[in-house]
Amino acid sequence: MSFVTQSIPKQFLKSSRETELYCEEHSGEMVHTFLRVLEEAVEQTRMLQKNRGKGKIQSVLFSHLYSSMFLRQYKIRIDMMDSQFYNDSVPSVSYWDACGIYRLFEEDIGAIREQLCQCVPRIREYEVDYIRYAYMPYYHSMAKAFVQAMVEEVFAEGFYVGGGMECEKEVRFLFGEYMGQAEIFYSLKE
Repeated sequence: MSFVTQSIPKQFLKSSRETELYCEEHSGEMVHTFLRVLEEAVEQTRMLQKNRGKGKIQSVLFSHLYSSMFLRQYKIRIDMMDSQFYNDSVPSVSYWDACGIYRLFEEDIGAIREQLCQCVPRIREYEVDYIRYAYMPYYHSMAKAFVQAMVEEVFAEGFYVGGGMECEKEVRFLFGEYMGQAEIFYSLKE
């Protein structure tokens, strides 16, 4: 694992540059799909609030899913949550496909595995899974940076908050693992 921890930053530096270029080239499409999914969550919330089943929105949680690395489907879950947070009995959820950001993840795992094979023969699959665990936070940090930039741009303009959706006086925006730890990265006050 000491070899892996030395390889990961080097591999990520290379891949993050490629991902940055990819995101710049495909920014229009990525922004459009992100906003479309966000609009779906907002519209779903509005409908649920009209039917009196959902409270005022207090938190918007963007979650990376633990299962993504095994399913190879890199989605960010968007939850519009009332004051009950995870106990919200009327969920309002949508999923953004963040494959543009995570597109080199499997290649990176393969490259790290190849490097490791030069030192350690017969690497087992559970060992490769351990590499995945150690490497995934790097990609989550890129996804968080994208989401944060989008939220700061869009929500600062008041485009989504309000407009038929009932919100608390302060709405917090969080990013983290679903049903795990999340970090508040933006707060919008009345």
